[in-house]
Amino acid sequence: MTGLDKITQKIAEESRQKVDAILADANRAATQILADGRADADAKAARIIADANAEANRITSAAKAKAESITRTKYLEVKNAVVNDVIAAAFETVEKMDDASYFDLLYKLCVKNIEKGECEMFLNARDLARLPADFEDKINGAVYETGAVHVAPQPKPIENGFVLVYGDMEVNCTLRAVFDASMDALKDLLGPMLFA
Repeated sequence: MTGLDKITQKIAEESRQKVDAILADANRAATQILADGRADADAKAARIIADANAEANRITSAAKAKAESITRTKYLEVKNAVVNDVIAAAFETVEKMDDASYFDLLYKLCVKNIEKGECEMFLNARDLARLPADFEDKINGAVYETGAVHVAPQPKPIENGFVLVYGDMEVNCTLRAVFDASMDALKDLLGPMLFA
């Protein structure tokens, strides 16, 4: 081998070693870049998954809260409807009472609502026609210390019950007015009985 061949071979060997070193460095750099990229991608994926889970939990909690709210609202609507139906049935039962029971109720209602002084009691035409003969005396016997009640001979256009008139002042004791005035108390009373 000549001197030139030896120099050429040495240059080729050094070149190959440099190329191998450069390739090895490039492979190490590529491997590191891939590892860093994977780690970054894994970290980003973990953050995305954590954010998605948090959002899913938030949406689930909101949906559950809304469903519970809707359920409570529907329950209260049904409960209110049942109580209203019971009250309506009670009102209808009162309207259908026999004469003795009906006028006993009016008597108690009058005694409870009487004011001081004399007043006129107005009934509807149907109630005037079936009024017990001793009704006025019975009421006055109970309220004589407070005042006096005179049943008006002319009917008043009311559904049922009566209206007490003290000059300019009227006390509405129609059954509808009494039920309406007692509605909250009736609901408070019926609620626990119906929904224990």
